[in-house]
Amino acid sequence: MTSQESFGTLIPDPLNKKLQQEGVAFTKLRESSSAAEKLVEQIYRFWRSGDLRIERNWNGKLDQPQNIPYSNSACLLPDDRLYLESSNPQQLWKIATWNVNSIRTRLPLLLQWLKEHNPDVVCLQETKVEDAQFPVWDLQQAGYEAVFSGQKSYNGVAILSKHPIQDVRHGFSNGFDPENARLIAATISGMRMVNVYVPQGQTTESDKFKYKLNFFAELIQEFQAEKNSDKALAIMGDFNIAPHTDDLSNPESMRGKVSFHPEEHALLAELTEIGLNDLFRKFDQRPGQFSWWDFRTRGFERDEGMRIDYILANSVLTSSCQACIIDTEAREQDRPSDHAPVIAEFEL
Repeated sequence: MTSQESFGTLIPDPLNKKLQQEGVAFTKLRESSSAAEKLVEQIYRFWRSGDLRIERNWNGKLDQPQNIPYSNSACLLPDDRLYLESSNPQQLWKIATWNVNSIRTRLPLLLQWLKEHNPDVVCLQETKVEDAQFPVWDLQQAGYEAVFSGQKSYNGVAILSKHPIQDVRHGFSNGFDPENARLIAATISGMRMVNVYVPQGQTTESDKFKYKLNFFAELIQEFQAEKNSDKALAIMGDFNIAPHTDDLSNPESMRGKVSFHPEEHALLAELTEIGLNDLFRKFDQRPGQFSWWDFRTRGFERDEGMRIDYILANSVLTSSCQACIIDTEAREQDRPSDHAPVIAEFEL
């Protein structure tokens, strides 16, 4: 992540822009931040890495300010002027979605995966734990803060982030489906991240299928206001719908059934028409790329599955996306989830 994004979460946006253009006095920056201590830590970090330039005129005594190089003994003075260097290469920003199918069961695997992949943001589904039992401390030790919405034994969604989490919303803004923990959203580094766990639907004749369709219709309404927005937006999670015939191992046997039904496809198309793109298919058009395999039929071993987990992004994020993969190695581990993580990388 670039220094611009880091300071953007700690100071007001107008000052962030000034840092890149005309510079800002250290005192003014510190006074503007609600997290001054963390801001100062970031300032030193980017000064050390060369992302930040410090100019000093010794309280107006010099006609031309001095550039102050970083050293282990260097310190900042109140009137020092700070500039962000925009010429440095931008780094990749990584987000992921993963149905973990019980965070307590999968916690050792999750922690190891976080250590190996080091994502900036992870959206989890089916955490299957009440909020009081959510493993906050373990994730903090791994470098992540978390917001979550859970319930006993079923459902549950969470957002993990290495960066400050803001503007958290639990559930639907209109109060739909309050008894089920299936939707959570937050803003991280200026990007709106929406994490959803869509109902599976059981059978097309069941009330659970009607509930699934109603849930998806409400999801569409929730984000109609985001249509054509110039703000970065991603909606990700377990959608429990295989979009196309290439996204499941046996489309003919599944046609018209739950997860591959025309009514589901119509709703998914309506959601993407808001202006969302399936990031995985931006990079990989091969058939047979799955994110879920049935434990009961040994689907992973037989290469029989469905692609039902994805990251949908608006044009702002899509244009900066450099890669999107399904991490099947996570499914090969001991005691895995039946889902694999989907990971996307962005150059921001």
